[in-house]
Amino acid sequence: MNNTELKNRRRGLLFCLLIFPLFSLTSRSQSLQGVPQHASVSALVKDLNTGRVIFKQNPNENLITASLMKLVTTATALDVLGKNYKFTTQFRISGEITNGILNGDLIIEGGGDPTLGSHYFPGQSPDSVLVNVDEFLKKKGIERINGRIVVDESYLQGSRFPSQRLWEDMGNYYGAPPAALSWRDNSFALVLQSPEEVGETCRVVSVVPYTSDLTFNCRVLSASHNRDSAYIYGLPGLDEWEIRGSIPAGRDRFEIKGALPEPGLTFASEVAGLLPGNNGIDIVKAGNAEWRDNAQLIGQIESPPLSEIIMEVNRHSLNLAADHLLIALGKSENNTRESEWDRGIRVIRDYWKEKTGDYYYLGLNDGSGLAPFSTLSPAFLVEMLTKIYEEETLFATYKNSLSVSGRSGTLKYMWRKSHLAGAVYGKSGSMKDVLGYAGYILQENKSPLVFAVMVNHHGKKNSDIRDILEKWLEELYQ
Repeated sequence: MNNTELKNRRRGLLFCLLIFPLFSLTSRSQSLQGVPQHASVSALVKDLNTGRVIFKQNPNENLITASLMKLVTTATALDVLGKNYKFTTQFRISGEITNGILNGDLIIEGGGDPTLGSHYFPGQSPDSVLVNVDEFLKKKGIERINGRIVVDESYLQGSRFPSQRLWEDMGNYYGAPPAALSWRDNSFALVLQSPEEVGETCRVVSVVPYTSDLTFNCRVLSASHNRDSAYIYGLPGLDEWEIRGSIPAGRDRFEIKGALPEPGLTFASEVAGLLPGNNGIDIVKAGNAEWRDNAQLIGQIESPPLSEIIMEVNRHSLNLAADHLLIALGKSENNTRESEWDRGIRVIRDYWKEKTGDYYYLGLNDGSGLAPFSTLSPAFLVEMLTKIYEEETLFATYKNSLSVSGRSGTLKYMWRKSHLAGAVYGKSGSMKDVLGYAGYILQENKSPLVFAVMVNHHGKKNSDIRDILEKWLEELYQ
């Protein structure tokens, strides 16, 4: 090749690099640099306008998703249930009211509302909810109850726990299962006190809200580190729960959070506290629906609309609320042969099979992704996100639920000092040895992209993998 031919070839190559910068990057690199070779990596990036693949690496490989599963659950709920869907908790009475005394029962019927008493929804705070209930009672002139408080939890008939929920997660707040009558995010605060000496046993100081039928065997040790490494082990029905692990030494008050075993009964006991003359009132679960025949509705509390719920689910990665949405999807089908969990999972699978075709495997075990064997492929996530993008009304609400790079939610500290600040709309998913991101890159005057990337079994700190993925997407988009 002579010098003239060599110069012409270089000019041609330069022209291609200038005109097709993203294509040249794709041709140059098909693997994520810096991720350990032993790790499982799956990624896909596409141009939403042209459908052109910008980057791919094992895009059809199903990996553990962690909280990326919430993207699927919320998208399905948004379209199937609708953005204005609301959960309802109803309050009824049976019997007559005489001189301020209800000679009958107060019935609380749970409707699967994950926001009741939740600190993520200010209008649904415990104080706000109890004020509403107090107003219902006062409006009917009820000062005492000569009867019981009956908790109807027939909304959720099967097990409260999904399959494959880990034992070490079940007793902790982040693994709290849904309930027909959920309350205070189905969690309680447990305050520990640790000795000054390292290696000594800590003791339980208080539990809020108090649960009289629960005791704790504390095996937590004081340690020289400065982190919460204590875990609660327990299930509804167990009288004694165990606490293991360690907390920093020399703490008078160190708070950890557990999963409230009977949130419906806890709520009922707080309602009973609104009636000071009712010491020792019986609180029971409804064994059947016979009370419905003569019961009178005195009030109800509605959740915020679904559009607001999915925003909190996706931005703050709420496991409990995501699992409640899956249960609600299951309840949308009248099929009592399957549990609500199984029905919800099938609704999601059938919905996306119809939307995208039957060649994607969806390894769902819950709605939150907390189950460690829940898997998806980036190929499916990108296809799902593309379908949502193509439906303008659906996309507007869904986009508003996502975290924004450098601005909000789980992406608040991602890409905040780069040209992608404020441009990435998406979600993260993480657990031990698992990290992933998925969403959209939407920047003015540039073609929109959709992406999903997951790394499993990397054996490093998640923060190290996060830095690699952050740099990778910056360089890819630039």
